[in-house]
Amino acid sequence: MNNNQNRDELRFNKLYELLGDEVNSIYETKPENEIFNDNLQNNANINSQIEISNIQPTNKIETNNVPPEPVQNEVINREQVNQVEVANNYVVPTVTITNIEPVNEIKQSEMVNKNQVYLNKTTVDGKNIIDDVDNLDVGKRTLREILSNRKSVSIILILAFVCVCVVVAKTFYFGRKIDKYEEFFTEITYKEEEMAKAYKETDIDNEVLKKMAASELINCISSPIDMNDLPESVNNAINDINNFYNQSYNYFSFAYKDIFTGFTVTYNANQSIFTASAIKGPTDIYIWEMASQGKVDLDEEMTYTANYYNTGSGVLKNKPINTKYMVRTLLEYSTVTSDNAAHNMLMDKYGRENMLKFWSNLGTNAIFEANNNWGVMNAHDALIYMRELYSFYARDNEYGEAVMKNFINAYPTFLKGRGDVLVANKSGWSGTAIHDIAIIFTDNPYIVVALSNTGESDYVNYFNTANELAYNLHEAYWKYKMTTCNNIKQY
Repeated sequence: MNNNQNRDELRFNKLYELLGDEVNSIYETKPENEIFNDNLQNNANINSQIEISNIQPTNKIETNNVPPEPVQNEVINREQVNQVEVANNYVVPTVTITNIEPVNEIKQSEMVNKNQVYLNKTTVDGKNIIDDVDNLDVGKRTLREILSNRKSVSIILILAFVCVCVVVAKTFYFGRKIDKYEEFFTEITYKEEEMAKAYKETDIDNEVLKKMAASELINCISSPIDMNDLPESVNNAINDINNFYNQSYNYFSFAYKDIFTGFTVTYNANQSIFTASAIKGPTDIYIWEMASQGKVDLDEEMTYTANYYNTGSGVLKNKPINTKYMVRTLLEYSTVTSDNAAHNMLMDKYGRENMLKFWSNLGTNAIFEANNNWGVMNAHDALIYMRELYSFYARDNEYGEAVMKNFINAYPTFLKGRGDVLVANKSGWSGTAIHDIAIIFTDNPYIVVALSNTGESDYVNYFNTANELAYNLHEAYWKYKMTTCNNIKQY
């Protein structure tokens, strides 16, 4: 077989791959060599196109053009055939196969469609057409994927919003810069106040007052006397207290405290004794303080039942059983009339253990320690709870003043100071135990505690003497302080 025949045979095989079974049906009765020989001379020089047309329903095929030698690595897809219809051995329309030649334009639809003819490294004017189209397709596909991703779109929108806000903020800020201060100028046409005022500034920093004449005077007045350098007048008052209490074991204990400076003198202060009704003092102070904190409702009603009946002091023993009383009323009965039934009702309601915790945190060591509503007390504890009463009264205009009013109205009163002064006290009396704890409202108030085991035998003399001893000590103390402090250079 000559070279031309080999070449034509290769071209036929290519055409056979294109048309498949359809070609086979067309050429089924014609020998293969004859088909190629019929057109060998007529199509030897054709390099551009093969056209198969007007195929009739016969057993032979006419070819107007013989395809040129196939391009290396050429891929011809069967789906490029416009249409091949096989029915009853008929093949209808024209199939045109065109040699690949350099072109200046390749349609996107032809390059993207999966049925297209892809050329291996086919170029136009030295440019890789397939690579360019692929890049274009990837770019569009990437943009489409970004826009279809909600998270990406949200981020883009947020960034855009931030940029707009920054621009607006800058515009507003720099826009205000151009305002002129003259535009805000106003004129004063009247005076709001035409009278000079004098008032007291309450928030004074003590550090600012250091090394000033005024601060030295204040410090002198507010500080206690040096215990190592007590004046003779104060020492004499202390000796009088010792001499009196050493006369009898029945004169149990004594305590004095200046409220302003804290100067304190005690005798046998830590030995405990049965409280009697003096325990009602710290009980009632605790409940009032809890009421000031919203933990106790003073208008809550409690029922006076038969199990609270008591023949001792008070007014509830004369009241009908099962009567209801507000908490504030029971507090008044407990403090003012020293009502035992009211005290027991309040102790059961608010708890001895709660009161013990409250007062022990303030430094007491005896009251409420015993597992009953009465227990024991000492002069040390009495100073603590009466000092707290005064502090509560000073800082709370509502509850503090209300509880102090009850103590001022309480009776009986054994410690009365001297002259016509107010006294807030809570006394107690049971068997031989008889006590009084009082705040004496002089110009500089002080506390006096007088506990005793005298009973009725000598209590009048005892409290009168204790009252004078406390007053004399207080007078000697403040006379010395004022004399000393007046020596400070002043205007």
